[in-house]
Amino acid sequence: MQNHLHICEIDRIRAVTIGVTDIAQSLSFYTQVWGLEVVQRKNDTIWLRAGGLDHHVLVIEKSTTPGLISITWGVKDQATLMGFYERLVNAGVFTEEPPRKLASPGGGWGFAFHDPEGRVHKVVAEREDHQAHQHDTTLPQRIAHVVVNTKDMKLISDFFQNTIGFKLSDATHKMKFFRCNSNHHSLAIADFDSISLNHIAFEMPTWNDLMFAVGRTKLAGHPLQWGVGRHGPGDNVFSYFLDPDGFVVEYTAEIQQITDPAHIPGEPEQWVRSPERMDQWGHANLPTDVIKKAMSGQMGLSA
Repeated sequence: MQNHLHICEIDRIRAVTIGVTDIAQSLSFYTQVWGLEVVQRKNDTIWLRAGGLDHHVLVIEKSTTPGLISITWGVKDQATLMGFYERLVNAGVFTEEPPRKLASPGGGWGFAFHDPEGRVHKVVAEREDHQAHQHDTTLPQRIAHVVVNTKDMKLISDFFQNTIGFKLSDATHKMKFFRCNSNHHSLAIADFDSISLNHIAFEMPTWNDLMFAVGRTKLAGHPLQWGVGRHGPGDNVFSYFLDPDGFVVEYTAEIQQITDPAHIPGEPEQWVRSPERMDQWGHANLPTDVIKKAMSGQMGLSA
């Protein structure tokens, strides 16, 4: 369940936009296999919704090379949006233009800012929502989190923690996990010496629904690349696949909820685990070489 515990102006992740090389192939994967539904299409851009309230959770755009285009965050209302924008401007953050009424699907008000490595982050308020689907719980409900790779962990983690206002939930030797509500993380930063997308996670209502979704995806001819297992940081059940461009996509469930304002982040030493046991259960196979390359930002792979 999406929790709106107030931490900073941003209170949720709403959508991710990616560039894909073959619109038809990507559309087929995300609708017929992954379980999303088309909301709107304009030329070579398609907006896709999940089963939850969000107007859309994924946008795919035709591109010569695959890659992350933007991450969309939500705030409570227009007043909060304006205050957040002014705070970022005063902090010297690069913003594209002041908040404005949006003509894009879902509407609302919004603006965009860039993080220090140039990623585009959109912030929206009062966007149209849907009535949640009830007919099939084995379909994704929303974006759970996004993980990006960085060339400068200190720079990016300081930016999201000290400028944006996210809270650090846990740190490993390779990653830092940040929350903007009670979910253990909506954003994670991975030290892969690359400014790229690591993976996008889609939330399932329960681990049982996740298992049905994993089965559906495997039966459609897409091999499970890592999982099913339970992570250490976040305590979430995970399962990873590759989309047609080699983007890593995850079905996840049961993310840890952090409601204690005095929560102390875990230190890297706490999460050290032998290479043979990369999940709590000791059940998941090791991640494939293909998915390890894809997570590090080496695109152009095929599922």
